[in-house]
Amino acid sequence: MAKKQEEVVKLVSSLFEVEKHFLELLLDFVPEEARKHLRAARKEKLLAVRAILDAKIKDIETKEKTKGRRKPQKVKVE
Repeated sequence: MAKKQEEVVKLVSSLFEVEKHFLELLLDFVPEEARKHLRAARKEKLLAVRAILDAKIKDIETKEKTKGRRKPQKVKVE
């Protein structure tokens, strides 16, 4: 699972780099109104990535908190 997550992180990072270079080239040829929308869309994608990272961090923290706890055990009562 960790390997798959690393691949996803690399892929997303690569996609952001490609997008960055594409936008740098494209912004010279598009009207200002379109540029505003492209910037807003990029911001929304970054916010989505932030939300995913926040959720993963929360999962890790939750696992760390419960890691030291003992699991309930059945006890026979006579």
